[in-house]
Amino acid sequence: MASDSKQSKYLTVYLHYNGLFAPKPLVYLNAVVVSICDVDFGAMDFKDFNLFIAKLIEGSCDNVYYCTRNEPLAEGIRRISNDADYFEFIETGYSDEAGLRMNVYIDHENEPVLDWADDEGHYFDEDLDDDKDSQLSDDIPYEHEADDYIPSFDKTIGDEFLHRVSGMCKDINDEAETDEVETKNGDDKPVYPVHNENQKWDKMVPILGMRFSNPMELKNCLTNYAVKNGYNLYFEKNDSQRLLVRCCKENKNPSCPFRLWASWMSSERSFQIKSLVDEHNCSRVFKLGSIVTYKWIGMHFKNQLLKNPKMSIRKMKAKVSAKFNLIVSVTQCRNARRYALDEIEGSLIEHYGKVWSYGEEIMRTNPGSTVKIDVNVMPDSTTYFSKMYVCFKGVKDGWIAACRRVIGVDGCFLKGICRGQLLAAMGRDANNHIFPIAWAVVEVENKETWKWFLDLLLDDIEMGIGHGLTLISDQHKGLIEAVKERVPAAEHRQCARHIYANFKKSFKGEQYRKLFWAAAASTTQPKFEAEMNSIKKIDPLAYEHLMERDPKSWCRAFFEVDRACDAYENGISESFNSVIDLARKRPLITMLEEIRIYAMERMYKMLQEGQSWGNLKICPSIRLKISKLKKQQRFWGVIPSGIQQYEVRIGNDGYAVDLNNNTCGCRSWQVSGIPCVHAVAAISYLNRNAEDYVAPWFHTAMFLTCYNHTINPLNGSSMWPEAPYMKPLPPQKRRLPGRPTLKRKKDQSEMESKGKTRHTISKAGSVNRCSICRERGHNRSTCPTRLADVASTSRPKNKKPKKCKKEKGKVEPVQVDPVQADLVDPVQVPAPQVDPVQADPVDPVDDPHPDVDVPAQPVATRQRIRKYSERITKIGLRRKVLKKEGSTGHNPMVLE
Repeated sequence: MASDSKQSKYLTVYLHYNGLFAPKPLVYLNAVVVSICDVDFGAMDFKDFNLFIAKLIEGSCDNVYYCTRNEPLAEGIRRISNDADYFEFIETGYSDEAGLRMNVYIDHENEPVLDWADDEGHYFDEDLDDDKDSQLSDDIPYEHEADDYIPSFDKTIGDEFLHRVSGMCKDINDEAETDEVETKNGDDKPVYPVHNENQKWDKMVPILGMRFSNPMELKNCLTNYAVKNGYNLYFEKNDSQRLLVRCCKENKNPSCPFRLWASWMSSERSFQIKSLVDEHNCSRVFKLGSIVTYKWIGMHFKNQLLKNPKMSIRKMKAKVSAKFNLIVSVTQCRNARRYALDEIEGSLIEHYGKVWSYGEEIMRTNPGSTVKIDVNVMPDSTTYFSKMYVCFKGVKDGWIAACRRVIGVDGCFLKGICRGQLLAAMGRDANNHIFPIAWAVVEVENKETWKWFLDLLLDDIEMGIGHGLTLISDQHKGLIEAVKERVPAAEHRQCARHIYANFKKSFKGEQYRKLFWAAAASTTQPKFEAEMNSIKKIDPLAYEHLMERDPKSWCRAFFEVDRACDAYENGISESFNSVIDLARKRPLITMLEEIRIYAMERMYKMLQEGQSWGNLKICPSIRLKISKLKKQQRFWGVIPSGIQQYEVRIGNDGYAVDLNNNTCGCRSWQVSGIPCVHAVAAISYLNRNAEDYVAPWFHTAMFLTCYNHTINPLNGSSMWPEAPYMKPLPPQKRRLPGRPTLKRKKDQSEMESKGKTRHTISKAGSVNRCSICRERGHNRSTCPTRLADVASTSRPKNKKPKKCKKEKGKVEPVQVDPVQADLVDPVQVPAPQVDPVQADPVDPVDDPHPDVDVPAQPVATRQRIRKYSERITKIGLRRKVLKKEGSTGHNPMVLE
């Protein structure tokens, strides 16, 4: 039974079904509402209630929610999924707040209703920034080949230290061995079972004679036993020496015979159950009282909070109810969440304390590698972790020996309990695959951290100030400034995807998109200017916007010709960020170890793959490009000119090809290092192999040389050497100004790529039109031609007019606007009485007209100013009349 107490009145349930939940704000639309007031819901359980609702609506009701009548839906909505939820629903309905009236909603579409409610309610206690990685989606493919090798980031799962705060350690809910039980020893003495604390929680049962290491283990076992079976256990006697447990505390004379007594053993240091009556005749309860502590809840949800530190209190309460069939309060969940995060924080202190040891282990096993760790020392000598840079000897030697001098740099957010950003430098191997060079963890991505990272990177790869080097990045201002200061001689390309993402915010349309990508892919300056002139004809502002972004950094027509790379996007960095997505959710050292193992294993697998190619001269991805060009070259005509010189034409287009110098008039061959379609046509004219004209950077020998270097393995965390430095604490939390954002604002193109499309067009970027003058650029509130009476009576909301202090017996005149004369009612006020003693005597001699009767002075009047609402109402009526008569003047009008 859901409730044993008899209620004098039935609960009135307003059932909403055949509708649809919608977010922002959370509402239930197009519902059929049925009022049920003659059913005793307190006599049902969850199964009976579900069958009753299903029969009433003639359909399934898998997702049932409820809310009180006097609460907003986003704040008070809860789910009914088991008997515990239903028991709480009945109790809430009979409480004073609900007043025997409850709303019940049926979700027919399996919508994430609780997530929507959390988004609107901001049920987060911590200031945690969300991931704001740039996820740009467009139909222009990346200029590099995808990796066939898909890594798995669980190589360090067996290391207890590395995964203590990563959410990957063994859960207390996992299966484990049962309690160790021995019946007798050699002296025929009974040997009682020993409690196994690693046993699954719902398998724990108290046994007579069972031994525990301390009373806390027994209490935890009893809590699990009570939650599993719904027994209302309580501790009648509870101290460090003894424990007495009974059942059904609410009744003064409990009828349930359960009783447990435990104390310390005299022969050994074990806490033992001395007597036990394990019989129950009580019914299941869903509120277990103080035996279920917030610490017990926090330990069960520690791993889940590690994976999702933003779990709301509402969602945690729902998970407790669904998992344990138990009712807990919001305060218990809040305290449990705080307790779990405090436990994680304590583990993080130990985790960051081994940063120096991890760096020493890398330097010991990989001599010549670079590991830089920076800390912040406070005035009180407290040390906080700041940033860490890692570059392995085998990686940088492989890049120097056989990789093109093109590096992509980018930063991405860490997503787990450890906050910060990961900076990475990515190279390109001979097969156009990613080649990780160096990575670093910093607190924030700014100019100073990028300068620090670039200084270390340039020293490792021996590039000085960047002569012969090309860097590809996004438009981060700090990175752009750092490159100008630290690598002034390098070519700095900016990702065209980011350029276009900012461009289409102001200039939308398919025509703009096609012209932009045609301009970016142009390999000659005349072609680029032609595409830009087409954009200029459509909108000169669009042309100026793109020219301000320095086309030399994102157009192929201006790229250097000796780099063997024509990429105008930073796809290699975006690929690396997506590959390590799971590793970025782990703590600092765990993440760095996962990245190291990924790079180490990848170098070995790439070497094996290169050795399996046999006698191939160039790498497979380059061969694939050449084969596509061979199919296109048949449309071009080749005209010989001189020795190894040809003119290749099609229609009005013609290009000069020089096979001696490996050049073409289109500049594509010089920029990319791979023969273009015109060069392939000239080579085929001579019946030669186009692969012989590919730049040496793409040869298989270069690929094998690159991956012939290795990363040496490391020992486990228990064998790392101790470093003679003060152990740093986790970095201090940064609180950004303003209210923290909960979710990253996604672009419409990202939503469409996930199947979420709009049903109406967006008004973002549209120009307002005034409803008074019908001009663009402003609305009616800022219209310069507004009526004067509206301007004179406008006043900020909730702002009362100032009251002037008036002297007693003094009447001040009121200035009345003639336009608003009809808005003021005259009030008759008697003339002020003058004391005859103080009255000035009138000398009749001084009277110039003694025979003329002086008329009596008029009675003084005081004008009553009407209320603000009355004035606005009359002004509105006046405007309607003026508009109806077609008059636009400001003549006063008297309204009867």
